[in-house]
Amino acid sequence: MVQNDLILYVATAKQECYDKAQQSAVIQANQFFHELRKGSSLPLLVGGDDGNTYVVKLNGAGDGVLASVVEWVASKLGGLLQIPVLQPVFVNIDASFAEQAGDPETRVLLEKSVGINLGTAYLPDASSYSERYAQRLDEFLKQQIFLFDVFLLNVDRTDVNSNMIVHNGKLWCLDYSSSLAVRSSIIREPYREHVILKCLKRHPFYSQDHEPYGFIKDLKEIPDTSIREIVDSIPTEWIDNLKVGKNNAESRRTITGKLIDKKQHGIALRNRLDLLKVLKVETAEEASSRSDANRKTFEQKWGKL
Repeated sequence: MVQNDLILYVATAKQECYDKAQQSAVIQANQFFHELRKGSSLPLLVGGDDGNTYVVKLNGAGDGVLASVVEWVASKLGGLLQIPVLQPVFVNIDASFAEQAGDPETRVLLEKSVGINLGTAYLPDASSYSERYAQRLDEFLKQQIFLFDVFLLNVDRTDVNSNMIVHNGKLWCLDYSSSLAVRSSIIREPYREHVILKCLKRHPFYSQDHEPYGFIKDLKEIPDTSIREIVDSIPTEWIDNLKVGKNNAESRRTITGKLIDKKQHGIALRNRLDLLKVLKVETAEEASSRSDANRKTFEQKWGKL
């Protein structure tokens, strides 16, 4: 076997391993319950062939596959850092599933979302996080959640919209699809960091007294192999859709390398915390104006939901 053939053989064998691993972990959606009318992704409540119920974000809505990849990576990183994140699963939607939806808009989105989508376990008795519950939380846990969001540049957790729930007395963090640090590891999407940090100053656990060094140490100690495994577990169809590299293997290498680089540079997190101390938080009018501008940009790109 010549060298080029050997390289092709190894790459093909690795890809087959990816596919087999994903196939064994994919849950088949077999029952449609209803839409959850919130956010840009129009999540659905569906039953899986394993007997469990899941909240599924459709790849046919909003940022689609990109949002799914970002949330998958961020959630898996959160698990490694012992952040209370609902761990995502792969949920397959086939072409016939759209027939169960009564709403025409939902049927269209389902038809555009055939294949593997992102899901999380449905917790039926969960309640939204409230400031009253915060009094029962360990200060260290609140610090870790905040530092993780600063590391991710996750703009989707504010004192108005916490994206946290409480279930059986345990706090769970949700929705990491807007984590700009992960998005920038996948696509070259420009953003103004000081504007993003203004949003993070509205974080429910923001404080100037947070000590970042333990978190930075934990972040650096995540094995590079664990980062690689997270990226390798992303479905092939998602990676191909993003077109990060010339082929699937190059795309995975590129994303992995950027994520490893980010976790090793704790100085970026320290600089963000220093900048947060001097930035002025947005006024309600500024936040509303920014939200309107973001919505218009979203609708221009993806259309109205």
